[in-house]
Amino acid sequence: MSIRGIVFISHARPDEDELTRWLCGRLTARGYRVWADLEQLQGGEPFWGDIQRVIRENTAKFVTIMSRTARTRDGVLAELTEAINVRKKLSDPRFIIPLRADDLPWDEFPIQINQLNGLDFSSDWMRNFGTLLKALEGVPRVVGNAEVQRNAELLVRGQQALQRTPSEALFNRLSVLELPESIRYFKTSMSGKDLSAVTPHLRLPCAAHDRLLVSFADLASLRSAVPQGTTLEFANRHELSLDDFLRGHAHEGPDLTREQAHKHLSAILRGAIERFLRHAGLVQFDQRWFVPKDWRADDEGRFWREDGKGAYRVLVGKAKDLTWHFAISFKVFTSNPVRIQIIPHVLFSPDGIKPLADQKQLRRQRCKLWWNDRWRDLLQAFLSELFGHQQTVGEIPLGGATSMKVGATLVRLTLPVSYNAAKAYVPDTDEETGDWSDDDEVGGKQESAT
Repeated sequence: MSIRGIVFISHARPDEDELTRWLCGRLTARGYRVWADLEQLQGGEPFWGDIQRVIRENTAKFVTIMSRTARTRDGVLAELTEAINVRKKLSDPRFIIPLRADDLPWDEFPIQINQLNGLDFSSDWMRNFGTLLKALEGVPRVVGNAEVQRNAELLVRGQQALQRTPSEALFNRLSVLELPESIRYFKTSMSGKDLSAVTPHLRLPCAAHDRLLVSFADLASLRSAVPQGTTLEFANRHELSLDDFLRGHAHEGPDLTREQAHKHLSAILRGAIERFLRHAGLVQFDQRWFVPKDWRADDEGRFWREDGKGAYRVLVGKAKDLTWHFAISFKVFTSNPVRIQIIPHVLFSPDGIKPLADQKQLRRQRCKLWWNDRWRDLLQAFLSELFGHQQTVGEIPLGGATSMKVGATLVRLTLPVSYNAAKAYVPDTDEETGDWSDDDEVGGKQESAT
């Protein structure tokens, strides 16, 4: 007696080939033996005798992909008729699983199956894939590559967690709300090469263009920003609107392209942010800026949650024999729109002062249970301490009396979907999880690491 271990997929070729291949790949990855008129009978007309034998003797579940095309195809209807006979023989009311592939109304399904509970695959294939898997429970599966099967399960579980209800999300981005209306060129006494070498050491943000210096600052502020012992003379050369500057080929000043102008603006803003972070007490480590120990009382960053309650996150803590420090890097985008992207990091030091040179494996090993909510809260707590509690606008000096105004909180956007956390994948915990503990509520204390 033949063992029924096959999931038979009936479909109209070539209309439903793509969906059939998609199903075959995911079901096979989970260990199911799948039969479909794709590879088995490729290169010639299907042999009805082979199809009939597989349905009668080997099929455990019969999946019929129904569409406006499929309901008119003799081959699909013949396979369905055979499956109905097998269902009666097995006395299995769930032997046939209808899938809808397009906008065919349910009441226009073939009369033999229009009373069955079908699954809608017409718009989002992953949406009901989990339900299909439940319908296939009990069908024998072949034990194969465990990693392939695990990834397949994560894919399904992650998609099941999506809900088609709108939600608000925070992006790791700060909006640049206001920049000075004009920008200045200054003539210098140095060659272009020497000026490029000196520019990073000036005590205000600027950019070098050949022998000219580009800045938002005024002449007096620029002269006072020259390091002691450096001989550098300035003179006003051009002043133009920031809009004209960024468009490139302005009627005043050197013949800059749009790309060169945006590059100079990016350098100025980046320099301003770095000076702001340094003045705020953060410490630079390559391109990252980390929170030093005792930056704030008890190493805590306090912020306000979405529900209006006060909360905190520890920004520097213990991780077994090391100290971890919350850190950020950033990127400046000067168009569409002007914005600052914040990238959160964590750095490890042996002494709470100087991070280790090699950080590659530490975050992967010791922060693998830090999920999005923790990174979100850490970033919000950090920004709250950086700009001031409950501040919505921050001001970053650009030199002289000029400044850049930025949103002091993360950009909020409305998404068309939401996430069901109850269906999220969470791995098994291990011995490291006890080393990462802190309270969300203000007033709670961090537990001691063991």
